[in-house]
Amino acid sequence: MEILLRAKNWQIFILLFIGMALSNTVIENDPTITLILNLAGVLAYFIYPFILGYSLQDFLPKKVELNNTFFLINSFVWIGGYLATSIISDRQGMTFNGLAALPFFYIMFAFLYSQAFPAKTLKSIEMKTEASLGDYFGDFMLILFLPIGIWFLQPRINRVIEKDKEKVTA
Repeated sequence: MEILLRAKNWQIFILLFIGMALSNTVIENDPTITLILNLAGVLAYFIYPFILGYSLQDFLPKKVELNNTFFLINSFVWIGGYLATSIISDRQGMTFNGLAALPFFYIMFAFLYSQAFPAKTLKSIEMKTEASLGDYFGDFMLILFLPIGIWFLQPRINRVIEKDKEKVTA
């Protein structure tokens, strides 16, 4: 997984672009292949924040502890909810009313949390203390708008990796 952390911003951009292209691919008269390609594209697109949140934990200062388990659970909840909804509705979307909307709201929270956690982790590493929402909100927005945000985030991630590498060799 560290290969994505060490990658250049243009390499990650190509991966994200392929994910976006696959998620918007439609093959006429073959809905099963279309669904598989669409889901593979979505997973390729959203695997990057997951790997960031998971792998950057190793670079946190010793005094900073973030709840990695809650992040992992929420990541799988929203991906599972998205996949289930896509498969059940054949990517046509669904409407949730009444009590059925409560799980949907939690899935939305899980999605936002899984996008905010990597931003908090990166900012906490840079600040060497636990970051507050105000500290990492800009990074959170960059992760939400990833094709653009990658040009700003990945060089910072590369610097964090290089500092750790220098610290180990020194």
